[in-house]
Amino acid sequence: MNKFSKSVISISLATVFTIATPLTTYTTVVHANESTAPVMEQQDQTNLGSENIMAVSWYQNSAEAKALYLQGYNSAKVQLDKELEKNKGKHKLAIALDLDETVLDNSPYQGYASINNTSYPEGWHEWIQAAKAKPVYGAKSFLKYADKKGVDIYYISDRDKEKDFKATQKNLKKQGIPQATDNHILLKDKNDKSKEPRRQLVEKNHKLVMLFGDNLLDFGDPKKPNAEEREKFVQQHKEDFGKKYIIFPNPMYGSWEATLYNNNYDMSDAQKDQLRKQSIKQFNPSTGKVE
Repeated sequence: MNKFSKSVISISLATVFTIATPLTTYTTVVHANESTAPVMEQQDQTNLGSENIMAVSWYQNSAEAKALYLQGYNSAKVQLDKELEKNKGKHKLAIALDLDETVLDNSPYQGYASINNTSYPEGWHEWIQAAKAKPVYGAKSFLKYADKKGVDIYYISDRDKEKDFKATQKNLKKQGIPQATDNHILLKDKNDKSKEPRRQLVEKNHKLVMLFGDNLLDFGDPKKPNAEEREKFVQQHKEDFGKKYIIFPNPMYGSWEATLYNNNYDMSDAQKDQLRKQSIKQFNPSTGKVE
């Protein structure tokens, strides 16, 4: 997860990491009658957490979400077999996967954030330390298959290397995820700006044949972090998705959300709420138009 990373989601229902944001309260003074009426205060609370509840519920409860993960990993198995056949032992093959919402299901943390209207990183590192994340549908069986076939597996995640490494490794091992060794878990260092240097590290001694994630940043870096460049990235790699790139659904968070705010998470919740609503296309029954 890059955010988070991890932010997400990938149907792109993916893959940033971004969760829900904190409560903002602002007061509006209303005068019913300017001359004699008392001043009344109306509390207007912008609860961004509640806006994410349906996304978390879909992710946890819909059979469709599970089917999409199975679809992704089933497709990956077919593609990996093709790569193995084509390679014929010439190169050491590797695959690289994001962790959050790609291998591990962190939706219980998203549930906490949504229900309690909190924002990342509140509770995030505590969740990781608990090491209670379960594998997403299809991940474990596919990874065991790749391991059996002699493919090197690397986990490239934007979890904090200093804070989260030991607990992440514990969680992976507890769930029976293969190759969860020190040199195969590549978490974000304080100097890392993106995942690209870690992908390049794998490519030094391997042919990196497949990437997995819930966020475009799990596959590469668009020229600019805006919606236009992200769409260009998808078009440029349209032949790779479903083959070299396997993307999973994540409607809960992701770098796509940052584009709504011009990558400024410091704005108020009320401003974020407004920008979220402005991003939505809607049908107007009165005019018959989509606005």
